[in-house]
Amino acid sequence: MQTHLTLRGLVIRETAFHDADKMIDLLTEDGIRAVQVRSARKAGSKFAAQTQLFTYGEYCLRCSGERYYLDSAVSLNQFYGLRTDLEALALASYFSELIRKTATDQPQPQLLRLFLLSLHYLSAHSRPVLLVKAVFELRLMAELGMMPNLVCCPVCLQYLPAHPVLRLREADMLCDYCFQFAEDKGTAIPVKQSVLLAARHVIYVDMERLFLFRLKGESAGEFYAYAEQYLLNRLRMFFPTLKFFRELNGPETEQDFILPE
Repeated sequence: MQTHLTLRGLVIRETAFHDADKMIDLLTEDGIRAVQVRSARKAGSKFAAQTQLFTYGEYCLRCSGERYYLDSAVSLNQFYGLRTDLEALALASYFSELIRKTATDQPQPQLLRLFLLSLHYLSAHSRPVLLVKAVFELRLMAELGMMPNLVCCPVCLQYLPAHPVLRLREADMLCDYCFQFAEDKGTAIPVKQSVLLAARHVIYVDMERLFLFRLKGESAGEFYAYAEQYLLNRLRMFFPTLKFFRELNGPETEQDFILPE
């Protein structure tokens, strides 16, 4: 077994350990690794900055037995903008809980990319926090293999119906006419065309273009509601960090779906 390895990762959790140590969870392209950082909580620790929550860096780890220990670290991005915005920090904590509860032992490099990209926009304050939240939730479902089928109405094959209905349990989209005759309507959310376009964009687009759109007016509220409800319906889990974020954040809406030219 390899005794030393160097990898890049994002600190998604830190907990006190023993008298002065701490444990950190590092999200890497190969999954989550639990790492012990000795004397990290002592004043003047050389690893204090590099092992802060939501720090992205390069870490040299030593494996002893079944545990990893931190030998050296260099921070690459500390997302300072998160420290000045409680709402953004609360949302990042929710993302962390989502990742920790859904990531597998298999390499999932896209999860790290999604998290880093989301933190970039939260830290830069260049997108509404609720938009970042909805994009993260919906794309996470796609990366975990729980992508909804939003290509067309499976009954009449309409690609862009005037009044789409997004079904949560069936993970698909029907036009409003076919929805009237569906045997099992389940939990459904009637939405505007712009919301369907936004959801398709988030699910299918390359990661680099994930946040390159805007939603305004009622469409934004519908999109936010769909993304959260779809995730909760599929995962069937309780997230304390989501409850805290909801307490901080009131309703927020913008206008229609807009892709940049």
